[in-house]
Amino acid sequence: MPKQKSRSARWFEAAGVAREKFDAIDAMANDLAEALADLESIRGEYEDWFDNLPENLQDSPVGTKLAEITQMDIEGYANEPLENWSDVGELIDAAENAELPMGFGRD
Repeated sequence: MPKQKSRSARWFEAAGVAREKFDAIDAMANDLAEALADLESIRGEYEDWFDNLPENLQDSPVGTKLAEITQMDIEGYANEPLENWSDVGELIDAAENAELPMGFGRD
């Protein structure tokens, strides 16, 4: 029967594994923050489009779709995505399922 490692050896081994996992999650959180920042930048483009839409078209199908996109609070989650993990998941779901306007009367 192999001898069990000492408690202190197991402690430092577990702490090392915890550090590895923490560092991996931290790196992925930074990647997620960058992806959310990109999404926010594109959302800003849609907001510019909506802001420059003539008033009589803001209630059109294009305007309605633009309004829904511009109301997404992406920036609020981009800096610290792990703080509101489930909300970020819902935001990503909404972004993936968004009906994007095609424009030029194609909506």
